[in-house]
Formats: sequence, structure tokens, C-alpha cells
Amino acid sequence: MEPVNVGQTAPDFELKDVDGNEVSLSDFRGAHVVVVFYRLDFSPI
Repeated sequence: MEPVNVGQTAPDFELKDVDGNEVSLSDFRGAHVVVVFYRLDFSPI
């Protein structure tokens, strides 16, 4: 996958939400979206 630069449209992808439902970035088309990736256990490296 190519890097995304500021101002570019992010490629569509799917993830599970906190309830285990599949959601895709395209589900939010037209809305402002903030995606935060974090380690599940919040432990230091």
C-alpha cells in the first residue's frame, strides 16, 4: 500500500468496531473522520 500524503484521499479499508461489526472507511464518506491506531494492551514497547 502506498503512503497517503496530506490532502490525498485515503484508500478504503475495513476494520471491526468495538462491538465486532465490520465497518469500512467508505461508510463515512462525506463526513470528517479521525482514525486512531493504538496497541490493544496500551503497554510500552
